[in-house]
Amino acid sequence: MWQVDLAGELKSVRPTERKAIIAGYAVRTGLSVQRLYAIAKEHGFTSGRKKREDAGELKSEITDGQIDFVAALIAESARDKKGVIMPVERALQIAVDNGVIEDGQISVGRMQQILRERQVNKAALNAERPATEMRSLHPNHYHAIDASICVQYYLKNGMTSVMREREFYKNKPANTEKVKTRLIRYLSVDHFSGLFYPYYFDAPGESQSNLYDFLVKTWQPKGDSRYPFQGVPYGILWDRGSANISRAITALLQDGLEIELPDGMPYNKMRQGVVEVMHSIWEQWFESGLRFDPATSIEQLNAWAHDFAIWFCATKKHTRHGMTRSACWLQIKPEQLRLCPGKSILNDLFANPAKECTVDAHYNISFRGEEYKLSHVPGLFRGAKVQAVLKPYIWPAIEVLHNETRYQATPFKRLEGGFSEHAAIIGQEFKAPKETLTQQAEKRFENMAYGEAGEKKGAVPFEGITVFGNHADKVDITYIRKQGTPMEVDKGVADAEVPVIDLIREIARLPQDGKTKMTAALNASIRAEFGATVGRKKMEEVIEAIKAGTWTAAGKDSGQAGMTKDTEVRRAVNES
Repeated sequence: MWQVDLAGELKSVRPTERKAIIAGYAVRTGLSVQRLYAIAKEHGFTSGRKKREDAGELKSEITDGQIDFVAALIAESARDKKGVIMPVERALQIAVDNGVIEDGQISVGRMQQILRERQVNKAALNAERPATEMRSLHPNHYHAIDASICVQYYLKNGMTSVMREREFYKNKPANTEKVKTRLIRYLSVDHFSGLFYPYYFDAPGESQSNLYDFLVKTWQPKGDSRYPFQGVPYGILWDRGSANISRAITALLQDGLEIELPDGMPYNKMRQGVVEVMHSIWEQWFESGLRFDPATSIEQLNAWAHDFAIWFCATKKHTRHGMTRSACWLQIKPEQLRLCPGKSILNDLFANPAKECTVDAHYNISFRGEEYKLSHVPGLFRGAKVQAVLKPYIWPAIEVLHNETRYQATPFKRLEGGFSEHAAIIGQEFKAPKETLTQQAEKRFENMAYGEAGEKKGAVPFEGITVFGNHADKVDITYIRKQGTPMEVDKGVADAEVPVIDLIREIARLPQDGKTKMTAALNASIRAEFGATVGRKKMEEVIEAIKAGTWTAAGKDSGQAGMTKDTEVRRAVNES
């Protein structure tokens, strides 16, 4: 190798003769002097010069912070597609204008050299970042799924048409707006084998319904023995598109089909790099041909894609494992192949995977036309509510969710006559139903109330305990009698009538002096005056007149009133 010869020749001559040797190799190889010295150093040559003590130090007295400011300006100018676009000279000019670096403190060339040495120059910033190599364990362990807009083709007048750059570019948005729908290409790639499945949709953009339709088509049999790709993966790698992370899709995949959806860094295309690479390969090998043989409909386009994928996967060897994609995928073992459920079960998983069921008297529930006995689930009772959860990989068995715990249940059969296979045969078997928590508690309560002997006829529960007779003693309060306020009755309202005995009682409650003493004669005169009832207002007037000593029975013979029998007087006093 001439590189080894170069290093040997430089070692064998004096330093003054090395220049001629380098010049000769420069003519023969076309490489620069600096590059030739670097090659010689790589193959063991050293100049023998003593390293300067200040080697590596900055000669222009520029600080690390100033260098980082310039590098940050350059890095933040990067675009997604084109990468870094700001020249070092422009970044240095901005640093000078903002007082970060003094004018003339460092040249553009020296700044470029420093950025290159620190690996923050344009080439380093635009380089792909290091990636962690990932491996899958077997076919269908993980699928990588992604959608991409077919930027070159769209359907026009029933045929695929090329979106030519001179007609559809950023300065002509009106032409782009005319294309209401585009051909969206979905790709699913098996991470282990590289076997893939493409499908096109003519749609304005990605959607949940298109993704659901694509997943079903990917995982169900293709109806062609030459295209073996089928089955539900154990995990999926994809980006965080809105259709991908919708609640309905997430519930279908994670809860229904038990697929792992590991979180990843956003905008990390390396994570699902296998499908990104397949997008590029598919564009080169398949879509490039549409320019010369355009499809007339979306159905024809998908038929051609299906046909081409069969050929490609069966004939082109994968660079990683050295086999064709189809041959590698066929290494899958039966226990690794989870067959995709039927469309009806998938629809239920997507729309309503769980159903609330009511437990009957025999601990049975009904779900999707099957009956299940739940006597093994603790804490159930007649009328209890449970969640029956559809699980396609154990169907017709299901999961039952009760008190945040999951239990598996299998369906039972109905025998002749429509009887349950769990039913006891009359006269031959006895199967006591499992006691509920309520029944168990009732037995404890009965034992507490009546003792171990149980309830007997006429027995009093909890006999001997005190229930009544001591409640007033618990009250340590003395109330003060409240004074009332006579009700003022509007003059326009009729005077309420009360029994005349109420008037006699009120007079009897007055101080029994000479004016207000209740006598038999007064009692008789009041009864003679008013009869059985007296108006409430009139009653108040009579009481006030008696207090003043001015009341006499109107139009009555006071003497006759005084002749009232003693028995009547005593009766009135007793009533009062």
